[in-house]
Amino acid sequence: MKSLVFCVAMVFAVFGVHAQGVVLPSDTAVHEPAEVIPAAVKAFSGRWEGKWDERMPHVLVVEEIKSATEATVLYAWQAPPAANAWNAGWARFTATIDGNILRVPLSEGKKAWYELQADGSLKASYTRPNSSSQSNAVLRKVQP
Repeated sequence: MKSLVFCVAMVFAVFGVHAQGVVLPSDTAVHEPAEVIPAAVKAFSGRWEGKWDERMPHVLVVEEIKSATEATVLYAWQAPPAANAWNAGWARFTATIDGNILRVPLSEGKKAWYELQADGSLKASYTRPNSSSQSNAVLRKVQP
């Protein structure tokens, strides 16, 4: 039993567990945007969470806003409750900002975009290449 507790403690030391069970890397950090960045763009900065199609937990961390048009993001997801072909994971990407929309070009031609809403939430959409389906989510900013 002690070895199991030790193993779990080691996992938490290497990875940070976020709400909804989404695992983030231990070096996850949100950097304060520079003063020259417009307020509308600064609003993207931070950690956001929601669920794709109200079932698959998702976390987006806008770690650094490099300019009014570019940001570094951490895109993380938890395995959905039903058996699927993918597991939980995370990856960092360079996103583009165009007005109130943050676009994240994911791997293998997948795309996600996040639109700031008047209530402070992000309306999220996700598409896969060669698929007519689209996943949607509403993400809310959370405190670290």
